[in-house]
Amino acid sequence: MESKVLSPLKIGFFGAGRMCQALARSLIERNVVSSKDQIIASDVDENQRKIATSQLGIVTTADNKQVVNESSLLILAVKPKDVETVLKEIRDPLVPHSHLLISIAAGIRTTTIEKFLKPKSRVVRVMPNIACLVNASCSVYSSGQYATDDDRSLVNTIFSSVGSCEGEIDENLLNVVTALSGSGPAYFSVMVDALADGAVKAGLSRSMALALASKTMLGTAKMLLDKEQQLHPSQLKDAVASPGGTTIYGLEVMEKGAIRATLMETVTAATNRAAQLES
Repeated sequence: MESKVLSPLKIGFFGAGRMCQALARSLIERNVVSSKDQIIASDVDENQRKIATSQLGIVTTADNKQVVNESSLLILAVKPKDVETVLKEIRDPLVPHSHLLISIAAGIRTTTIEKFLKPKSRVVRVMPNIACLVNASCSVYSSGQYATDDDRSLVNTIFSSVGSCEGEIDENLLNVVTALSGSGPAYFSVMVDALADGAVKAGLSRSMALALASKTMLGTAKMLLDKEQQLHPSQLKDAVASPGGTTIYGLEVMEKGAIRATLMETVTAATNRAAQLES
């Protein structure tokens, strides 16, 4: 997708950790911002500030209010336990008609965020995943009650720069998204590791097994996402599983191990836990 330059928009991050660094790097490298000077980040951790400054060349500070005063787009990228502290600090300098606050803090609802800010503050909650570190995140978002169409368009632009943004969903479904795409990289990593172990058991080297398992998963995902082929997972499975061949024997073992039910229960359990942690 062609990048849309956000100029002269100034973007401020609360939290200068991995998610901030991944987003900022993509915004710069894909020319979504025209200058590094358009980005500023705050963090209480001096080491994180030094890393962000040295690796990205952006301005960093320990002062959250400075970020608000120098930015119009604010991205809340701190741990959930730190959200309330940050919101209380930025309440006074934040101007609802001038600032948009995007939160990527897991489990914190837009109504909770709005409660700590001035009336009619514009808030959008986004759920990206760790794959933003390699520009392959898939994100969705939910709007607070005062967010505008322009705000939603801006969110799409920002998060498309680190992968894909699949659009807006009901906030009540964000716990499912957290369980599926937020936690999903861990599930897929377990699958890759297990498949590679099977290949090592059969005599393949560890490095070769991991490379083949990972790239096979990547290729499969690309086929399923290909708009021209429009393959359903069951169609791709059937295309690979020829009569009496190796694949159908492997699939039989997966079925005996109830892998479908296990994966369904995995997402259900993670969804329920996300609901318990939500505030």
